[in-house]
Amino acid sequence: MISRRKLVLGLAGAAGAATLRQALSPSPPRAVAARRALKLPIAPSGWPFPGARVVAPSALFPADFGVRRIYLDAGHGAPGNTGNLSCFCVEEQDFTLSAARALAERLNATGRFDARVGRTGDRPLPYQERAEDAARWRAEAFVSLHSDVRGRIETWSPAPGRTCPLSLAAPGFAVLWSDEGDPALCALRLALARAFARRMEEAGLMPYRGAAYSGLYEPDAAQPGVFVDRHPPDQRIFVLRRPSMPSVLIETHHALDAREAARWTEPATLDAFAAAASAALADTLGGGAALADTLGGGAAPASQPPT
Repeated sequence: MISRRKLVLGLAGAAGAATLRQALSPSPPRAVAARRALKLPIAPSGWPFPGARVVAPSALFPADFGVRRIYLDAGHGAPGNTGNLSCFCVEEQDFTLSAARALAERLNATGRFDARVGRTGDRPLPYQERAEDAARWRAEAFVSLHSDVRGRIETWSPAPGRTCPLSLAAPGFAVLWSDEGDPALCALRLALARAFARRMEEAGLMPYRGAAYSGLYEPDAAQPGVFVDRHPPDQRIFVLRRPSMPSVLIETHHALDAREAARWTEPATLDAFAAAASAALADTLGGGAALADTLGGGAAPASQPPT
């Protein structure tokens, strides 16, 4: 079990900062759990501290943008695959379903998107079915939502009688993509990945730098928080290489960091993320100058044979 001293070292900030309890109250249930369990001084100087401000980026829609179909994949929830267990003992499949529903509601409210959550939660859904469903529905982008786990894992008790994993070393989001397959499709995947990361950073969310990704993902030279899949060919991520439309996987946050996991229960964070997603999709699907700016004049790396 992680000691109080280590929590203080991980969560403490500069003198004169608010306490976690003050910064998170009033707040959703998981943030309340963190407030009650930790009660530690912190510095709200940047993400993921509670005082760090998030904002809603502005989307620029071309006149002919219309209404675009976006397939939202609530990550995991496949047969035998529930995903990680968060620092609040929440299964990843439950977090991603909640996050995907929240994002769909907000995207649809713009009037610019018809966003659909592929997994309903009533049964485990194989990944092949998700890709086929998105293709039948004629989705124009496939966005898979996840949370990540990184760093040395210890344990803590966010509530009486409950022991959950904890790691405070590596907060931040990551946007993953694949360079396998048709070069034109790869270029759109890269554009979508860069747009999501750029807009999420603009919203005030922090890109992960990738220390734990060595040998698994290669960082993008142009945009922090973007990584291309470099697993062995037979282990590469299905939803990045098989959908027939541009696809990305977003590791929204580090699920074992109590500060960041608590922030992702806040409506303000979900609002900012949805605005970033809307802007990123407009940048990519709208084409023209916005797409050129997102690609930065570069091209996708050389494609590799699909597996």
